[in-house]
Parts: sequence; structure tokens; C-alpha cells
Amino acid sequence: MNLNEEYSTLIEIARKTGDPIKSDEAHVIVHANNILASKDVPGLVIDAEETEYGIRATFTVKAGFVLKKPVHLCFGHLGKEGKQVIESKIVLEDGAKAKFYSHCIFPNAIEFLHAMEGDIVVGKGADMTYEEVHVHGPEGKIEVRPVTRVIVNEKGRYVSNFVLIEGRVGILSLDVDVDVIGRLGGAEITSKIYGKYDDQCSVKDVIRLSGENSSGLAKARVVLKDHSFGKFYGEVQGAAEGAKGHVDCTEVVQGYAKAEAVPVVSVIHPGAEITHEAAIGKIANEKLWGLMAKGLSENEAIDVIVSGLLR
Repeated sequence: MNLNEEYSTLIEIARKTGDPIKSDEAHVIVHANNILASKDVPGLVIDAEETEYGIRATFTVKAGFVLKKPVHLCFGHLGKEGKQVIESKIVLEDGAKAKFYSHCIFPNAIEFLHAMEGDIVVGKGADMTYEEVHVHGPEGKIEVRPVTRVIVNEKGRYVSNFVLIEGRVGILSLDVDVDVIGRLGGAEITSKIYGKYDDQCSVKDVIRLSGENSSGLAKARVVLKDHSFGKFYGEVQGAAEGAKGHVDCTEVVQGYAKAEAVPVVSVIHPGAEITHEAAIGKIANEKLWGLMAKGLSENEAIDVIVSGLLR
């Protein structure tokens, strides 16, 4: 497959994730360690280079700029085996606003490692949204290791949403660490994962609320079936006057799947308030029977219920 075919295939698969990549919008498209396309827009500076196994890139949204359309990051590999390492730094300068949409596409991977090392800085009064959607194939043991470190400054806002529900998870180790250091800063991190077969899913979300009147939410929705395993560790630490945070985890198990949830609330300032809720259970038989009475098989009924939970 040549570079043009790789580009076209990645674009087509990304389109199916619900937020298509348009040629006039900011984007970086990478297959293996080849940068197939890169486009910036006014207010956005992209500095990207190829490395042995992936790329190293810095994205800077200049002070005061509001990017009205998302910045698309497409990282993928169409082969069955290999390794891709993405090193990225995203900086939103003071007063900037942007949404980054990351498409991670591995439809044929069987023995593959996809590692991401990300550093994000949200400036004063800046607003950043980061969506990461994975598309995997129905077979294989792809290993996904995203590690993200985020700093949120005064009145800054960071919202992230990680979604891995298409195809097999494989082995997932998701690690997100957010430090809200500025007054009135906020962070919300959400993970949605569907484990099947013998998938291994590990999610670790940590938010430190170090700024006065800051806020944080760590939320996970994990569905496990067959012989898969999932563990969620969510921690929100209140370390300043007026800091408010919440940990929210729901895990649903079917078949022989196993789940663990470890919500941690930590308060090291008397003026902080942190709460949590966690639930692990199975899909109610009444819901299954209701859908099966309409002609769906048990597996089809489960998929409908799961789609609603992970939407």
C-alpha cells in the first residue's frame, strides 16, 4: 500500500468515528512514523517531526485565539504488527480556546504497541477539549499505553473524553494526571471502554485541585463481557480553599468478566469538598428480556444496552 492509499484509508475510517477530517481544517495525519499530511490555521503553530517509531510534535494555540473548528490528529497503522510511539505537547496560551480530536486507527492490528506520551498546558482563561477515539479490529492483542500530564492555570478549563468501544481493546493502560493549579480552574476527564474476550483494561485518573475554588470530575463507564478484566482507579485530591471534586465510576460485567473499582477521595485542606460514587453490576435481566421479546438475540440486546451506556 502506497502513501496515498494509506492516507485515503485512514481518512475514510476516521470519517466513520463521527467527526470527519476536512482538508481545510487543521490536522496532522500519521501512518506508522510517516507524516502523511499536516496543516495549520491562523492562531495554531504545529511543529512535527518523524522519529524512529512515530512522531514528536508540539501544538501551540496562540494567546487569545479561538479555533472555531477542531484540530484533527490522526494516528494509525494499517498493518498487523508493529510499534507506534507518539510524543506530543499541546499548549494553549492565555485566553485561547480549542478542541483537539484524536483518531487512533488500528483496524488490522494483532501484535502491536501504540504508546502516547502527552504533555498539556492550559493557560490562564484558556479552554481546551480533547477527544480521543480508538478504532480497533475484531481480533488481536493490540497494546495501548496513553500517558497524559496536564496543568491547568487560573480560570482555565480542560475537558477530555477517551473512547475505546470499537473492536477489541486488547491491553489498555490509560494514565491521566491533571494538576489544576490556578484559582477557579477546572478539569473533567471521562473514559468509556468496552472490553471483550480476554481484554485487559486499566484506567488511572488523578486530579489534584491545588487552586482556590477549583473543580474536578473523574468519570468512567466500563463494560466488560466474556473473560475480560477491568480496573478503574480514580482519585481527586482537594488541596485548596473552595476546591470541589467528584469521582464517578460505573462498571457493568457480563459472562465471566471481572471488574475492580478504586475511587479515592483525598482532602488536605479543610475548605475542600470531595465526593465519590462507584457501582459494579450486571445488565438487568428485565432489560435484556424486553429487547429479546422484540426479536433481538441476547448478544444484540446486550450491544443495544451497552451503546446507550457508553454513548
